[in-house]
Amino acid sequence: MTNAAETSRQPCYRYRFGSADFDEALFELRVAGLREDVERRALEVLACLLRHAGEVVTKEELFAEVWAGRVTVDKVLPNAITKLRRALGEANAQLLQTVPRVGYRLDGVVERVAVGRRLASRLELAAGQPVPARENFVLRRQLGGSGGSEVWLAEHAKTRERRVYKFASDDARLRALKREATLARVLRESLDDHRHFVDLIDWNFETPPYFLECAYGGETLHEWADAHLAAATLDERVAVFLQIVDAVAAAHGVGVLHKDLKPANVLVARDGDAGCVRLTDFGSGRLLDPERLETLGITQFGLTAAQSVIADSASGTPLYVAPEVFSGHAPTAQSDVFALGVLLYQMLAGDLGRPMASGWEQDVPDELLREDVRRATDGDPERRPAGAAALAARLRARDARRERAQRAHAAERRAHEAQAALARSRARRPYAIALAATLAAGFVAVLGLYRAALDARDAARTELDRAAALNRFLDEDLISRSNPLVAAKGADASLKEILLAARGRVAERFAGSAATEASIHARLGTLFNTIELLPEAEAEFRAALSLYETHAGSSSLEALRARADLARALTRTSAFDAAAAEIATLERLTAGAGGDEAKYLLASARSAYDTNTGDYAKALPELEDALRLLANVAPQNLDVRDALRFDLIPVYRITGRTRDAERAAAALIEELKARPQPSALKLAFAAQLLAEPCIDAGEYDRAEALLIDAQKTIVAALGADHSRNLLLLNDLLDLSERRRDWPSALAYAERVHVLMAAKFGADHVMSSVSLGNWGEVLYASGDAGAAEPKLADAYRDLAAKLGASNPQAGHAGFWLAAAEIELGRTDRAEALLESIDGPGLRSLDADGLWASKLDALRGLLLLRRGERDAAASLLQSALDAMERKSATDSVIYAKARRALGAPA
Repeated sequence: MTNAAETSRQPCYRYRFGSADFDEALFELRVAGLREDVERRALEVLACLLRHAGEVVTKEELFAEVWAGRVTVDKVLPNAITKLRRALGEANAQLLQTVPRVGYRLDGVVERVAVGRRLASRLELAAGQPVPARENFVLRRQLGGSGGSEVWLAEHAKTRERRVYKFASDDARLRALKREATLARVLRESLDDHRHFVDLIDWNFETPPYFLECAYGGETLHEWADAHLAAATLDERVAVFLQIVDAVAAAHGVGVLHKDLKPANVLVARDGDAGCVRLTDFGSGRLLDPERLETLGITQFGLTAAQSVIADSASGTPLYVAPEVFSGHAPTAQSDVFALGVLLYQMLAGDLGRPMASGWEQDVPDELLREDVRRATDGDPERRPAGAAALAARLRARDARRERAQRAHAAERRAHEAQAALARSRARRPYAIALAATLAAGFVAVLGLYRAALDARDAARTELDRAAALNRFLDEDLISRSNPLVAAKGADASLKEILLAARGRVAERFAGSAATEASIHARLGTLFNTIELLPEAEAEFRAALSLYETHAGSSSLEALRARADLARALTRTSAFDAAAAEIATLERLTAGAGGDEAKYLLASARSAYDTNTGDYAKALPELEDALRLLANVAPQNLDVRDALRFDLIPVYRITGRTRDAERAAAALIEELKARPQPSALKLAFAAQLLAEPCIDAGEYDRAEALLIDAQKTIVAALGADHSRNLLLLNDLLDLSERRRDWPSALAYAERVHVLMAAKFGADHVMSSVSLGNWGEVLYASGDAGAAEPKLADAYRDLAAKLGASNPQAGHAGFWLAAAEIELGRTDRAEALLESIDGPGLRSLDADGLWASKLDALRGLLLLRRGERDAAASLLQSALDAMERKSATDSVIYAKARRALGAPA
């Protein structure tokens, strides 16, 4: 029987901008009243830009929206933009702005007028028909559908394997299918255990009817409930519900919101003797961290900058939509918790169609479960459990919660009995009435708190002693150091002098409290680290670790924190072997630990080690993991979160994710400005980080202005020799190199190295790196003779400290090889080129052209030896690769062109 699918309509608009009109219903562009003949794809690009007028729409978003993410020709988008500009005319074309390396933006005033609705195509599907484009599968029955979408169960004609197809007939439904495909891939790539999610097999986003092809996940929760819910006990219902919550918690753990939780989107399949629950239909879902797609290498189908609060509030089934989403707020994990709360109520009440209404409590016989439903569906999202995992933990702790409640009720009952006995004896012992009444009234409190008071007594005394000692330490050892009547320098004493004077009194001041002494040492270590007294910071962290290990054990969280702090401090002093040993110990002590804090400590320590040793490819996922885990462990600790972001943003840039670096830096600046008391120093750090991708984009004047302005704040607050200023000077060095301003570049290179060596010592890794950078600038400016000894020293030191395969050592070795070729020392250059690790070098450079640069050097080497034919082949191949990526500003590119006889 043929199924007549419901028709689906979507609103259409006519846009007016400049002298142009675009009618979305007719898909027609007119300029000055005359119709322009433009190909469909170009008009789809225009429609997308108009829907987001004034906003930057990235190339990836346009590919996903217009070409369904399957573009294979590099020039297809620029060609569409060129055709649009030609059709719009010179004046209107100026409104269509190119944002270098990012995407496009339509500027100017855009008027939008509704012009009605467009009728979607009908789906003509029927049981017994083969699935379109999947001839081996036959449609058996329709499982659901609305508007322009339908869900069908199909069966393989021979094997009887069952699959589910979700069809769509229009663009709006297609976007939902794309979003679901993207989120399904995120879940599969991110989770080790994905049995609670329906497997996505394939999709068709090219020709209507569009569809997703999925594994059969079982019957819907509605169907399961019709057969089993009435006979299920309360505990059995909770057990099934916990599978649903666990699935949602797993999705939340990788940043995926479902946004349309309801019985129809929960499937139950038989798995041995038990039912296995699976979540389906993420077509309304949301990815909290879109950058995760790039990390996983997943095309951004259906997830664009267009996801707005309005769209979010319009999605979902009303019965399960949280109040804050209805009122226009963006959905959160707590919004999914609200839907889970409603579903929990329905399962406990035995009716999956029943709405929550006044008196719903009568349908839930268990008091603790009533409390769980009440909390999960609270109108204020802040009062709900923080996420699905927190709701699951409450449900699993019901026995312990019930035991505590029973003890409290028993104590209360005994108190009432005591009060009754008091009333009976009132006449016989009138003079004892007041005393007995007082005792009876306080009986329940005494009974309930007595044991806790005994247990807490010693801890309370310890805390009292600790508080008194802390007060004395603050008053006598810190605050009074700036009092002219106490200290010789008084108010002129620097923070460094005050802290150094105070550290010697810690052991004496807290001799009776190891835990307090350890916490003071840890805090002093952090302060010394901030003002870059690195040996002192290391000593304080070691003292804290020793005390914590003795007082609380090596595996205690306090000791683990101190060890992670120590490992990070050691990496800053180039004590990499010692840092690696501490990290290995930390890894051993946290092995098997399920807590997020232990994982956070390990990720943050590893990221510091890999960042400081120049292994940025490894540091990137570690920093992202540390940030994600910190959000669970200490979401309010903005200082640590900011510090991790300050580390992550430059790593984005170094590993080639320049757009992510720019976006993250801009977002950080906006967030810092919005805080109640914005930190001028943090804003300066963030401005410096924003300048770096601006340099990559060729926005030299903007980058220079950001750097100079940031430098004023950094130097005033931290001093000219602080590492933050040294990093900023390095950015100014990079900027001067890009401009070919060799006098300025050489001055910056020398200054950075001198300051690095004075601050950290000549043997420090950063001193060796800055020496290599100085040598690189000398080579690039044409002085290979002066460059060679500096590069040789830098390469020798870095290879000894980090290994010859380390990216930092490879970088110095590359430029040393270039200098050796220039000086005619081809044997030395050849040995260097054979030892350099190409993959390691690629992790250091955003342009991804190190392999081509190495080929160019090998070509120059062969040319120097007179092997012209072999040299020409290598040089031409390298030049072609660099030209394809527009990397023609490299010194190596210029030398390769001159070697082939072409003008540089």
